[in-house]
Amino acid sequence: MSAQPNVMAQQDSNEGLLKQQPGRYARFGAFLADLERAELYQNGQRVKVQAKLFQALVLLLRRAGDVVTREEVRRQLWAETFLTNLDANVNTTINKLRQVLGDSPESPLYIETIPRRGYSFVAMVKFSDVPSEAALEVANKKSAEAQHANGIEPVLADRSFYVAARVVSLLFGGMILGALLTFVWFFSQAKYRRASSGASISISAAWECSRLVGLSREDHFNPRM
Repeated sequence: MSAQPNVMAQQDSNEGLLKQQPGRYARFGAFLADLERAELYQNGQRVKVQAKLFQALVLLLRRAGDVVTREEVRRQLWAETFLTNLDANVNTTINKLRQVLGDSPESPLYIETIPRRGYSFVAMVKFSDVPSEAALEVANKKSAEAQHANGIEPVLADRSFYVAARVVSLLFGGMILGALLTFVWFFSQAKYRRASSGASISISAAWECSRLVGLSREDHFNPRM
């Protein structure tokens, strides 16, 4: 019978927190929390944060300036779980959240420990339905880069195809030119060999004729006895 009142109290607590939320975005210091998408940004750059840590952050942001007890943190983060060591689990969660924010319990910039009671978010929080200018610039930059990349990809594909076709055509043309040069070289060599052979035959024939003429002259001047 005690479980039903706890669940109803948790639902009432969640509804109360939702009603207290004046906007989707919460700005504090160098951070911007997107309460709808459960995302945290620092100076326009997204910061990785675990779900439980973000839930604790949202609770503190919505109750900024107030004291949030450890029991309220437990009901928000572990509504249906009974914790045997409540303080240890809550302290661990808050300490990890401080590490994400770069905060410390000795010199708190965001989360102050209230002894024997709980925690209080001491930094100024501004809620809005639109992100800050820095976050908008980052989002617009990412959108522009995505559009630019989408526009460049077809151009790069066409250019790559053109370059590949150009290289193939140059290689094919080089092969044809090499074959033609090889054919011309062999043809010129064959022609040179034929010319050389013809010249050799002519010289041999002329030399043989000269030799025969010489012999005939010797026979003329030296008749046989």
